Amino acid sequence: MRRSDIEEIEYLLDENPAEAVAFCLKLSPEMGNDPDLWAWLADAHVAAGTYDEALKALAKYVQLDPDWLEAYTWRAELLADLGRFDASRVELEVARAIDSEDPRLLRAEALSLELQGRFPEADERYAAAAEVDPAMPAPARFERGAARQAIQRVLRQVAKEGLKLTAVFEEIPKKADGGRMLSRSLDLLDNGTVAVYLRNLERDLIEGSSIDELELLFEERLAALVEAN
Repeated sequence: MRRSDIEEIEYLLDENPAEAVAFCLKLSPEMGNDPDLWAWLADAHVAAGTYDEALKALAKYVQLDPDWLEAYTWRAELLADLGRFDASRVELEVARAIDSEDPRLLRAEALSLELQGRFPEADERYAAAAEVDPAMPAPARFERGAARQAIQRVLRQVAKEGLKLTAVFEEIPKKADGGRMLSRSLDLLDNGTVAVYLRNLERDLIEGSSIDELELLFEERLAALVEAN
């Protein structure tokens, strides 16, 4: 792909994902045989929230380049994120046939297992990915009592500023609650309760992070959630 086209897509991804989708589709008659175009289109669809179309774009990619393992792990993670675990498992099996020890595969397996509530198995895969590639560190893990106390400290401070909220704690979201699972670290419920998904918060911190870092991350996410609502 031309560098100018990539720069335009990157800009549109930040400013208007729907326009990024339209721009990629505009390029497809000329560049439809370039697998990178379909990866960018998948990126744009994910940013726009059109996940099934993102999956189709990645399927087109693997038609053109069937050996790119990351296309399969990306599809597996997105399918798991949507709660479609059987379909995710198929993608992981294809990726495993390409390279069973690739850290991207191990990480994708960890994410899928985690979203199914299979936490010990997920943590084993995270550790294995980190061992193969230190650039993929395992997520932070905090003792649950300490994590709850850190979050309650933030809520007490917020209450002093006039916003009274209570927290309920879960490891991961339930798909029935709506939307994707991986990207939801907090939900603001109708009764003034914040649902806190501890594993989704932890995943944005690396192993060895401090409890203060968890507290700061929660504070930032809570501020963004309140502003959005």
